[in-house]
Amino acid sequence: MIAPDRRGFTTVYLLMILAALSAAVLLMIDTASAYAARSIAETVCASTGRSVLSEYQKDLFRRYGVFAVRGDDALLSRLSRFYIDSSLVGGKALAKPAPVTIEASAENYPALDVSAFGTQVRKLAPGTALIKGNVLEYILDHSDGGVSELMGGLTEGDAEGDAAQEPEDVSQTAEEEFGRDPDRNRGRSLSEKECRDLPSSLLGYGRRVSLLFSGGIRDLSFSTLLEDEYILAVCSDAVDTKDGYLELETEYILYGNRSDKANLKAVKLSLFSLRFAVNEAKYLAETGELLVSSALAAAKSVEEVRNILAGRKVDKLDYKTYLRVLMALVPRDEKLARLMDVMQINITKIDGSNFSFKSYAYGFDLNASFTHRRRTGNVEQTYVYR
Repeated sequence: MIAPDRRGFTTVYLLMILAALSAAVLLMIDTASAYAARSIAETVCASTGRSVLSEYQKDLFRRYGVFAVRGDDALLSRLSRFYIDSSLVGGKALAKPAPVTIEASAENYPALDVSAFGTQVRKLAPGTALIKGNVLEYILDHSDGGVSELMGGLTEGDAEGDAAQEPEDVSQTAEEEFGRDPDRNRGRSLSEKECRDLPSSLLGYGRRVSLLFSGGIRDLSFSTLLEDEYILAVCSDAVDTKDGYLELETEYILYGNRSDKANLKAVKLSLFSLRFAVNEAKYLAETGELLVSSALAAAKSVEEVRNILAGRKVDKLDYKTYLRVLMALVPRDEKLARLMDVMQINITKIDGSNFSFKSYAYGFDLNASFTHRRRTGNVEQTYVYR
């Protein structure tokens, strides 16, 4: 009787151990399955993010190297669901999660963010070798070591502020002289309606009447110089023409006038003012007479402006260098907003795409929930162009 009882006890004991081991194995399988499902969901979402970002604005990237994807949350959500569903077709059912809700939002990454836009632009700039000394040394060399003295001579025909009587009269004379230029009707123009949808208008930047006291000099840094070099590399100007709707894109970035004609006139007056400040100091030292020196400086400056715009150098400096000096006077965000304008204009008018920076983004957030074996979990990921 004892032996059968021992065998029965041993059997029950082994069955208990086997049941415990089986439960442990099943628990490990279930846990591993949950981890696998989580891993699959995260991997699928990461792949989805890259796939959605691959649907960027091709013309913008091809022409300027700038990335932007449609910022419509409903569209991003539909694309995300499509890619997630496509990735989960087939596979092993044991660890495959099932998507429940998928929501995408580009609210935190608008393409109109000039800071993020500037980050992209700096990465695309031609290089630091072009920057060394080209603005800072010029400003210092022509202002006896001070920026304020140079800026004090930058009076323009319709600038606001208290200017001396002689420079104001000279500037008005220069404006009349440049008004008789044979190329005064050069270029194209934008309608007021077209301008209302441009990034600069949406961000609150109007046309620039004068570069004087614009405050841009406070923004001068290595980063802004990189951005300026990018502008000069991709945008047309009065000397270097490119395939763009506006002939004077760089001048548009400086002043924001709707027509090439107005921007050309503005840059001529700025160049005149810049050269007049230098020539006035030179002739005043030679003659000692303010009226005589002003007349000589005005005539000399008009001639120099014509030479500069003809592609010739003045004081060993070409038109690009003078543009660098003028761009150093414009606030950074204002320049970047107008650079967006130029891109949007060319993508719509030259490439024929339906593109507006206000409808695009450079990244998005994805919040997706999945269910697996009666468990629900969320995956939150951010996808930003780097």
